[in-house]
Amino acid sequence: MRYLIATAMFAFLTALAPASSAQGLATQIVGAWKWTGHVYKEVATGKTTNVYGERPLGLMVLTAGGNLVWAVFADSRKAPAGAPVTDAERASLFNTMAAATGTYKVDGNTLALTYSGSWNQSWTGTTQKRQIEIVGNQLTWTSAPFKSPQTGQDIVFVVTFERVD
Repeated sequence: MRYLIATAMFAFLTALAPASSAQGLATQIVGAWKWTGHVYKEVATGKTTNVYGERPLGLMVLTAGGNLVWAVFADSRKAPAGAPVTDAERASLFNTMAAATGTYKVDGNTLALTYSGSWNQSWTGTTQKRQIEIVGNQLTWTSAPFKSPQTGQDIVFVVTFERVD
């Protein structure tokens, strides 16, 4: 009798596992995440470049209702020398940050981000997909390959986060 109950329980739990893990990722991603890394990785060579320095400063918040907001800042940002801020200082500050707001959906291990606003206006109104993985309190998202506007090389970006809430 015990064998029959154990077998039935195992079969029941095994049948639920795929749905549970897919649903689990959509649930696990909800919260506040501290930016811990952001690299461009060349597809051909594997060479990586820290986009916002060794220790980027940033936060991403994903709500249970499917809303998101994020901002990231380079670890090397310099404050303006004084008022008024010069155009060169303003450009430097702009070039060392990124921010966006919008909605998101999780489908399997794919995160689809639809931007309603962005520091890069060409992203506003677009949907971008990232492959995601959560291990413990660490979230990693990886972009599809694209051409680097700086080098013309095929690259992906890999962003890492640590759960803070």
